[in-house]
Amino acid sequence: MNMLYMIYTGGFQMQWAIQVVIMILLVSFAWAGEKVSVADLLQNPERYDGKTVIVEGQIISYQEKFSRRGNPYTTFRLEDNGFSVAVFAWGHLGLKDGLRVRVSGVFQRVKQVGRYTFYNEISADKVQLLK
Repeated sequence: MNMLYMIYTGGFQMQWAIQVVIMILLVSFAWAGEKVSVADLLQNPERYDGKTVIVEGQIISYQEKFSRRGNPYTTFRLEDNGFSVAVFAWGHLGLKDGLRVRVSGVFQRVKQVGRYTFYNEISADKVQLLK
């Protein structure tokens, strides 16, 4: 084989390997956060306040709504082992009560939105349906 061909294919393989590594890192960062139980989150809210958390549980009280400005959003409670935490997400997620999900987002002990106050809520940036 000529040297130019070997350099070309080696460069291609290196580029492909770099792309694979980048994809693995992106997938890892998509779920960046500390995995906690709903019980631990509620029993130690000061520990997780303002931090990204990952929790799993069953959806209850699922609602899709629109803000005053017409923006779609979803709220539900995530229940696990008798404990439940509020979840907020922008957009309509197309889910329903009874489904098991993994939620990643920022937990806040107290959240002020205008004149409304919300307690122990996760602002979800990712919700994944579990089987």
